[in-house]
Amino acid sequence: MPETASASAPNVVVIYTDDQDPDWVGCYGGDVLTPNIDRIAEEGVRFDRYYASSPVCSPSRYSALTGRYASRSERFQEEFPPDGPVNVGWEPGIRGESATLAGVLSDHGYTTGLVGKYHQGVDADDLEAVEPDADPTDPEIEARLERNYQTVVDIVESNGFDHAASVYDSNVNGMELPAELQHQNMDWVTQGAVEFIENNRDDPFFLFVAPTLTHSPRGEDQLRTDPRATPRGYLDEPPEVQLSRESVLERVHEAGVDGPVDATWLDDGVGAILDKLEACGVADETMVVFTSDHGDIEGKFTTYDRGARQPCLVRYPGYTESRGSSDELVSNVDIAPTLFDLAGADPGPDYTVDGRSFLPLVTGEGTYHRESVFLEITTERAVVTDDGYKYIAVRYPPEARDRVDSGERLTHWCVPHDEHGERDTDRLSHTFGAAEYFPGYFDRDQLYDLDEDPEEQHNLADDPAYADRLEEIRALLREYSADLPHEFGEFT
Repeated sequence: MPETASASAPNVVVIYTDDQDPDWVGCYGGDVLTPNIDRIAEEGVRFDRYYASSPVCSPSRYSALTGRYASRSERFQEEFPPDGPVNVGWEPGIRGESATLAGVLSDHGYTTGLVGKYHQGVDADDLEAVEPDADPTDPEIEARLERNYQTVVDIVESNGFDHAASVYDSNVNGMELPAELQHQNMDWVTQGAVEFIENNRDDPFFLFVAPTLTHSPRGEDQLRTDPRATPRGYLDEPPEVQLSRESVLERVHEAGVDGPVDATWLDDGVGAILDKLEACGVADETMVVFTSDHGDIEGKFTTYDRGARQPCLVRYPGYTESRGSSDELVSNVDIAPTLFDLAGADPGPDYTVDGRSFLPLVTGEGTYHRESVFLEITTERAVVTDDGYKYIAVRYPPEARDRVDSGERLTHWCVPHDEHGERDTDRLSHTFGAAEYFPGYFDRDQLYDLDEDPEEQHNLADDPAYADRLEEIRALLREYSADLPHEFGEFT
């Protein structure tokens, strides 16, 4: 039987945005208008060395929702059997796994909910086909969209969430939808969030808010699309839960900022959520976590800081007013154990947790310190150390390694690199620009001094002056690798 959480148990809202670089947040120095997100920093803790352990949509969400590295996912282990190599990509998902953050909190008496982008194991054959040129007002298409939407809700609710609403199964422009519905609708996501808070204000709750912003499609044109357009079809009425879309452009212009308008549209949704917590009288007993799944463009799908180092803000009234900023290393695998700690929820001895609770950094009670964090994506593995160094190892599986040894240039997806590839149509061969931006991209071993070289332009791995430091961090990578299911070069 599920436990009944104490009425005084704190609520939790995690806001997990999409493709949002730190410089698309004002409090991290971005030239953007994000007063509500900045307010979380002003009233909480700003983490300056927070890393997404697998910097792309699905695996990043997997780690946040479990506290485990993505390569542990059961779906990954089905595709890439343990003891062999694994190419960490989009595939992992919490679908089918009994041990999740939401499931543990639900078992401990929390009401759990998810709104926004799921991207955790909805497969193509789960949904009925909908052609891009389909008419969403056609009764047959309307019914098909509704059935697909309900299928996604059912899948979300099978993974520990009691409620799901305003759900996207993946990226807006990658779903089984008519083209005229493939638009951002932050207002609809916000509506799902504020309704969940309103309906569950009297009991402890956990809400995972996953906006589709600031992922593409982006820009001013998205603010001019039909606000009734959703994956469920057209709404009867547009949501009216946050500041108007029309005012976004006006306010951005008045502020004189050059950053994307999408960040302000997202920020309006965050503001509406914060306001709803206040209106319901639960703001003082709610921890709010704001972060993003990974960075955009050159760093995406890599362990470079442009992809992996992300904004992370935590507000917990009564504790965080004077916390300021933190330079401690933290990771998205730390979110789940932190929330277990906050809720007093024991996940049990069979629940694998790779992260550790950073609650002491939030409350000021107890101690926390990480010597390093571990990153994994495609055929890259990396370790970032507390003294500011990062080691990246690229280890291709045997069949790809033979091709590289013969002189072929392969991306870390193990496909031929096409430096002229189009980013949106040939993403795997073009690497989102990483091969062009980072000189060491094709180097087998890479070492960077992040304090002196934050853009990771100077590979120190072959410099004799750093040989000892390199071996020390390689030893750390060997320790991380030894505890994971798959092999990784000589490190296992």
